[in-house]
Amino acid sequence: ETPGLWCFKRQLVDLVMEGVWQELLDSAQIEICVADWWGARENCGCIYRLRVRLLDVYEHEVVKFSASPNPVLQWTERGCRQVSHVFTNFGKGIRYVSFEQYGRDTRSWVGHYGALVTHSSVRVRVRLS
Repeated sequence: ETPGLWCFKRQLVDLVMEGVWQELLDSAQIEICVADWWGARENCGCIYRLRVRLLDVYEHEVVKFSASPNPVLQWTERGCRQVSHVFTNFGKGIRYVSFEQYGRDTRSWVGHYGALVTHSSVRVRVRLS
C-alpha cells in the first residue's frame, strides 16, 4: 500500500438476486437499512468514509448517502463506531445497493494501517401500514 492513499472497497448488492421481488421494491412500503462498524488500531489513527448509493437496473444512481465521521486519533481508542442510515420513499426502479468504504491512516505509514471495518450490512424492511 502506498503511504497516505485511500484504501477502497465496493460491494454491489443485487436486491432481486437476494430474493426481494421488484414489485415489493417499487412499493412505498420498503425501507433499505445500511450500517457499518469502523475503528482504528490503538497505535495509529484513521480516517473513514462511507458512501451508499441506490441504483436502478442500469446501475444509474437514484439516491445516495455519504458519511465522513471525525477521524480517530492515535492512542485514543480501540472501540468501534457505527454509521447507519435508513433509505425511505426512494420511488420506483431500485435494483442495486452500491456499498463503498474508504479508509486510510493518519500517519502515512507503509502498510495496511487504515480504518478497520466489520459487520457491514444491508437490510430490507417492509413497513406495515
